[in-house]
Amino acid sequence: MERGKIWRLALALNFLISIFLVNWELDRTNFGFIAGFYFLAFISYLLIIREKKRFKFTHLIIIAGLAHLVSMIYEPNLSNDYYRFLWDGEMTWNGINVFDLTPLELRERGFVQTAYMQEIYAGIADLSKENYSCYPPVNQLYFILSTGVTSSVAVNVFIMKLLIVLTEAIGAVYLKKLFIHFQIDPSRLWILFLNPLLIIECTGNVHFEGVMISLLCISFYHIFVKNTIISAIIFGLAVQIKLVPLLLLPFFLRFFGWKKSFTFYLISGLVIASLGITLIYPRNVMHFLESLALYFRVFEFNSFIFYNYIAIGKLFVEYNPIRIIGPILSGGTMLTIVIYSLVKKPIDWKQFFKRMMFGFFLYLIFGSTLHPWYVLPLLTLSLFTNYTFPILWSFLIFFSYFFYSVGNGGSFEVRLLVTTEYLILFSYLAFELYKKGSPFKSFRLDDYFQPSSES
Repeated sequence: MERGKIWRLALALNFLISIFLVNWELDRTNFGFIAGFYFLAFISYLLIIREKKRFKFTHLIIIAGLAHLVSMIYEPNLSNDYYRFLWDGEMTWNGINVFDLTPLELRERGFVQTAYMQEIYAGIADLSKENYSCYPPVNQLYFILSTGVTSSVAVNVFIMKLLIVLTEAIGAVYLKKLFIHFQIDPSRLWILFLNPLLIIECTGNVHFEGVMISLLCISFYHIFVKNTIISAIIFGLAVQIKLVPLLLLPFFLRFFGWKKSFTFYLISGLVIASLGITLIYPRNVMHFLESLALYFRVFEFNSFIFYNYIAIGKLFVEYNPIRIIGPILSGGTMLTIVIYSLVKKPIDWKQFFKRMMFGFFLYLIFGSTLHPWYVLPLLTLSLFTNYTFPILWSFLIFFSYFFYSVGNGGSFEVRLLVTTEYLILFSYLAFELYKKGSPFKSFRLDDYFQPSSES
């Protein structure tokens, strides 16, 4: 076997073994082990992307497929959100609207009697037990399908992971079609679908950003091939997985014009409303909004502003200032994004995606909660630009899991790590802004353009 093939095989094996070991480690407080193998997986990922022209496309499909497969074997180890997903699915099968009653209220009514339900209830975070579901109806559909076959946590989680992977596979197909439409080498999709953060967080830890991203890719494809109706319908489905795609809507107005944009807004709005009323009624809509408000008034995780500056405010007031500053800052950020989207008309699709990327970046930076998987939509939008700071962030942000080995977000160690993360990110972003893109040719959009017609 020639040296080049041995090198590529070694890269693939190191990538797969490292992904497997990150998912295999059950103790999320074992930060050194998890972070070490994530580092190895990410280095292999970068080298595979750099060597993309030496890998056959089918070989990369196999590597990605195996990486997702080894992430499906074990139950999630870095997040316990999946217990709430299973709970919501089981309650729906029992005829209970998850926006009507909290898990704590349902336990008091006798819905936690079997060993299976006791296991699920015990795994739900205490704060989640006390609050109503915050997951939109289409997201709930995945929970329902995952819990309709067995009373086994392991099997139902596997089904949930399988549904996520199948949706992502469809998204990858449409992302490839969109790249071909723009005359971009389809191999660029591997920057997203081989990224260790996507594989570990979406498949390994069953977070639904991967599903939302896939639906956005399908929606973007259809709107650029002039099928606004289908695009708007799929966009509405994406919003019913996660609400954050709503942030992108203001950018459509200046690029697509008033007529097309309002058609898109109307249809996607009808889809969102029609699906919403399947579970959310006037009597429980406040329950849903109360749960969403937790992300702005209570939760704090890996936020540069809140870890560093809000902590100073706590020295001067007896209450947690996030309850007041969080909503104000979020509202100001939303207003800034809308203004930014309307200031200048993008001259082409590259500027359209670039502006959406920076708009979404503002949303993330000024948020009070920034879990690792939150940056995946930013990474997706960056695929249509020459910027690679989201790739760097997808590496750095994983180290926020150091929090679990300390257990105190306000500790000096956690604040130091978060500050270091953002100093590196902001420094590199400033460099890319100065250079108008990444200095690494293998990751720049310009390196992927090819003279071809859409097939």
